[in-house]
Amino acid sequence: MSAAKSMAPSDDFIFRDGFGDRLLVRDAQGRSTHECLLIRPELFSVPAFEFALNERLWQLEKFDHPAFLTIQNIVRSPGRLASVSLVYDYTGGLRLSDVLSRAASDGQPITAGATVFVLKEVLDALAELHRLSGDLAHGAIAPERIVLADAKVRISDYVLGPAIEQLRFTTERYWKELRVAVPPAAGGARLDSRVDVAQAALIGVAMFAGRPLRDTEHLGDLGDVLMSISVPQPIRSWLLRALHMDPRRLFVHAGEASQALTDAMNEAGVRPSPRDLDMQQSRSLKIAAPKPPAPKPAAAAPPGPPAVKIATQPRPPKQDVWQAHDVDPRVYAPQGSTTVRDRTPMSSTWKRLLLAAVVVVLMTAAFTASQFIPAPDWLFGNTGTLVIESSPDGVRVSVNGTPQGVTPLTLEVESGIHEVELQGPGKPKIFKVHVTRGDRVAQYIEFLGRR
Repeated sequence: MSAAKSMAPSDDFIFRDGFGDRLLVRDAQGRSTHECLLIRPELFSVPAFEFALNERLWQLEKFDHPAFLTIQNIVRSPGRLASVSLVYDYTGGLRLSDVLSRAASDGQPITAGATVFVLKEVLDALAELHRLSGDLAHGAIAPERIVLADAKVRISDYVLGPAIEQLRFTTERYWKELRVAVPPAAGGARLDSRVDVAQAALIGVAMFAGRPLRDTEHLGDLGDVLMSISVPQPIRSWLLRALHMDPRRLFVHAGEASQALTDAMNEAGVRPSPRDLDMQQSRSLKIAAPKPPAPKPAAAAPPGPPAVKIATQPRPPKQDVWQAHDVDPRVYAPQGSTTVRDRTPMSSTWKRLLLAAVVVVLMTAAFTASQFIPAPDWLFGNTGTLVIESSPDGVRVSVNGTPQGVTPLTLEVESGIHEVELQGPGKPKIFKVHVTRGDRVAQYIEFLGRR
């Protein structure tokens, strides 16, 4: 929060995708310092979304790799319509989705060398993430989340996977709304390391096709686009395996997929070529440029300024959003005034007498109720309620190092921050939760080992 408060307002709108608006944040001297993702309210309104996001942020608190855009803060702005933002280090560059759009509009195909370069960079970066833990995966690899800068590949949004799982979308909706590729599977989406490999391979399909994939071209329906692309046979075989076309031969993690891609490249005689990407955009956009040219034209667009104000000064724009759903007083004002004019005006004396009578009735009712209804405990206590549920049930729960029972579990705890540990299948889940006086906080944990 301290870093976010020190940022000066910005007028630069960078990019918009299914997760929300990307905003460029400047310091007091006008220098670009951070990139902010303002998450769509429809996403974090799902109860378990924000909890899963916080848990993954806590797990990756010390993760710092040059191939990933480091997340510095999560900022929650309270209000009638709250907002949640992720603050990243700013790196400049160009989104891969923009490269694909320009290639499609210009009719300039992307070379095989450029494609395998991006694939190798993405897979090698994911391999570092997968090595941290068997449960860690990105979950949302797509051209919209790949930034090309200084002839290097940078990956963003590496903490959103577990939160996305909580949305329980269909395969088609994940792809159409969020551009998150999910293989069809029973029991809901599981965005693990195998899915990371499939999502990376889907980037390769789009680059070989030389255009962004359409809404209908998700992991369950790729037949037409795969038939349309010209790819060396060893690399095509790798794509089919990575895209889960053969469930018996899936890549377990990105490291295995990267090694297999290297073997396929050697067999096909294809070499990674980052310069081909520079040539693709040399006429208008320089991929190695430290400052992206995209924000300037986007800033003049009508939706630009309101989106940036939301990131740096959240309250006024947020007011505009929720007021749009409230009743417009102009609609009902004429009806109310007509009704009043049709009645005989009430004198001020009668109004005062009526108001006094109402106050006496309310005070009498309150006094009578107090004789029979005891005051609630939260009015004088200093405790709150903590509810812990899990899938599967029966998981042992410890709070602040003290065993408390098994899930589902409801506890009365002192207000403050408590450390909760769940000993379920696989690796224990440890997280911190803040309970305020009189509040009821519910947490749901899902252990992947029993799926």
